Amino acid sequence: MKCPSALLLLAIFTVLVLSCAQQASLVEDFINIDCGLPSGSSYVDEKTNITYISDDQYIDTGENHKISSEHQGAEQFRSGLNLRSFPTGGRNCYTLYPAIKGQKYLIRGMFMHGNYDNKSQNLISSPLLFDICIGLNFWNQVNISSATMTYTSEAIVLATVNSISVCLLDNGKGTPFISSLEMRPMKSSNYPAATPNHPLLLQDRRSMGANSTIRYPDDPYDRLWWPSQNTSEWIKISTTSMVRRYPDDVYEVPAAVLKTAAMTSSNSTALNFLWLAPASWAAAPGYLLGLHFTDFQQEQLREFHIYYNGKSFVPDGKSYSPPYLLANYWNDSSPTVSDNGLSYKISIVATNASVLPPMLNAIEVYYQVQQDEKMTSSEDVDAMMTIKIEYQVKKNWMGDPCLPEKNLSRNGLTGSVPESLTNLPNILVLDLSGNHLNGTFPEGLCKNRALILRYDTANGDPCSSRSSKKKKKTVLAVAIVVPVVIVSAILMFISAKSKSRGQEHCGDHAHIPDNREFTYDELAKITNNFSTFIGEGGFGPVFHGQLKDGTQLAIKMCSPTSTPGKGMPEFLAEVESLTTVHHRYLVLLVGYCTDKDHLALVYEYMPNGSLYDHLREKTNFLYLKLSWQHRGRIALEAAQGLDYLHTGCVLPIVHRDVKSHNILLGCDLNANISDFGLSKSYLHVAQSHITATAAGTPGYIDPEYCRSGRLTVTSDVYSFGVVLLEIVTGEPPVIPTTGHIVQRIKEKVNMGKIEAIADPRLHDEFDVSSIWKVVDTALMCTKEASSERPTMSMVVAQLKDALALEQARLRYSISDISQGGANAELSYSIPTPR
Repeated sequence: MKCPSALLLLAIFTVLVLSCAQQASLVEDFINIDCGLPSGSSYVDEKTNITYISDDQYIDTGENHKISSEHQGAEQFRSGLNLRSFPTGGRNCYTLYPAIKGQKYLIRGMFMHGNYDNKSQNLISSPLLFDICIGLNFWNQVNISSATMTYTSEAIVLATVNSISVCLLDNGKGTPFISSLEMRPMKSSNYPAATPNHPLLLQDRRSMGANSTIRYPDDPYDRLWWPSQNTSEWIKISTTSMVRRYPDDVYEVPAAVLKTAAMTSSNSTALNFLWLAPASWAAAPGYLLGLHFTDFQQEQLREFHIYYNGKSFVPDGKSYSPPYLLANYWNDSSPTVSDNGLSYKISIVATNASVLPPMLNAIEVYYQVQQDEKMTSSEDVDAMMTIKIEYQVKKNWMGDPCLPEKNLSRNGLTGSVPESLTNLPNILVLDLSGNHLNGTFPEGLCKNRALILRYDTANGDPCSSRSSKKKKKTVLAVAIVVPVVIVSAILMFISAKSKSRGQEHCGDHAHIPDNREFTYDELAKITNNFSTFIGEGGFGPVFHGQLKDGTQLAIKMCSPTSTPGKGMPEFLAEVESLTTVHHRYLVLLVGYCTDKDHLALVYEYMPNGSLYDHLREKTNFLYLKLSWQHRGRIALEAAQGLDYLHTGCVLPIVHRDVKSHNILLGCDLNANISDFGLSKSYLHVAQSHITATAAGTPGYIDPEYCRSGRLTVTSDVYSFGVVLLEIVTGEPPVIPTTGHIVQRIKEKVNMGKIEAIADPRLHDEFDVSSIWKVVDTALMCTKEASSERPTMSMVVAQLKDALALEQARLRYSISDISQGGANAELSYSIPTPR
């Protein structure tokens, strides 16, 4: 009898050892950051036995702070004693490294204000708002209204590269801050709804019968299982027995959670769980649920129906009995949007045959956000992050580390250049100058004709086997157009012999990417000898062209006769902008020409002309009747393009000439912001404004900028507000004798009749609330004081809401109402106070 007992004990011991080994392996891969902890500091959390470190190796911006002494003790987690704030605004990112491609990770940020800035008295009346993103994509909006609460945001993400970036974005509603940031590896089989394009973002997670928060080590993935909010009608029950699980259980709810549950006091009382989607969200969110069950007894029947917003959550409306001491769950495979887009309710109701009341062990509520932005190539990200870690590069790359230009200059890099830098298929510019690199560069890097490679040649050319004795400061290996055009432009101002001198300057290192450079003769052929004129810019005419494969192009010409005038500066500004920014709603630069003293930019052709053309019904374009839905979508897409210029770039870019003429329409009436000839970029993140002589188009120019010469991103916001009023009314900004459109609309708004505002060509076919929301947004954009104007991010949110209202009207009008609809991709969440 002793032998079987010994074997049993050995088996149990083996299982325990393997379990402990698995948890130890997991915790070794945890990333535990106490934001704001002094550089080089660390400590072991007494509750979890997890070691936390400072954030200095994960971010290069921000300020360290401690919460005020009056709130020490109120923090729920030790990491809440410190925080890092970002008073300079913009986009500030943590790079969590390393990650493993294809592995899922739990990412969690915590936020404890603690009156660190002596401004907590303002939080109730004016909550602190800022956005957080995973990479380039929206994750959550943090809404801080209490100095004593710990706010959390949590996501389950599938890594597509070897790092994950978490970014805080200033939206003008207070200084962003963060107390802690954590990353936990999970199994690839966990949470199958989490995919590369759709991370799961946590709305709520509850252990219904727990009395306190459950986390690591009870949960090996360190999920936070918050205790339920008790009601007088709930009874907490528990067991000490072992709860089994299926081998393919994708949730792996910890035993400490499953061994407790909540049930109602009687069969006649339903167990209800409710939540609200914040009314401030731009559109109704779509939620994914996980309901977790196991029963602690098997003598009496426990049977119930599960309803989600009044509809059966179990297929075919069947009843359900939780299994005895076996983990089980019900979940949904696609997001659900409530009929009103606001309130959600789970009801567990006992059947007539049930002896025992309904019960629930745990619930998880997630939402998904549509991933609008395309991330950089994973190969580029991996290569650049390898360089950053290996060489300790001190650059804040603002989330996605591979914006088209990557500046590694003057970073104290030493030694040879690794082969990993050759794995950069999509980066356009790489600056290695001003370092102490030695040896020759990898052949693949030097021969990459699609890359602008900048490097020093003081001790010879590292891209050549033969060392040069000439002392040159920097050689530019150039892609696309910037150095070629700048060299040509400067020399054209000095001498008519610019071409030969420009070639001498660039030497053999003018690496031009294939299919990017056009000769003048090629442009003449493409345009049928420039026979089809389609527009005029400050630098010269625009012609229609077509390649042999049928690709249609728009060619902006800048002839030598125009270079001494204002055309050349605008031409160079446009080149600089369009070779450093890329977005689906910005016009695409296809190529260029610097042949025979002619400069030209080649763009994708927008066959439907400009928004101006259709609002004015110009005869040189086929007029398309723009419905209110069309106009709303065009406005939203243009707003997203501008928002990218303001917040998605390393340094904000001000377009400076936003108008309906410069919103071009593609085949599907998709909007593209064009004409960057007047654009200006901020020089550093702390810059409050750009000093510039007022420029732009009358009727659209920000009056505050006109008076002061202080240019900011809010100047674009003003101009876009004018465009919104054009879209609503169909009228030009200025009508002789009747004044500016802003004043005209204000007068009509006071009358309270939308019919007096809306374009009569809409024939009253629109949602009234949608029109009013756009008008209200436009009037906010065109406030006299720039400080009172919204950011473009806020404008985007308002326009999404307005478009959703119109789309809902159309769905009702054709009797095709569905839960998802157009709102499914416009999901947002606000963290729950803990």
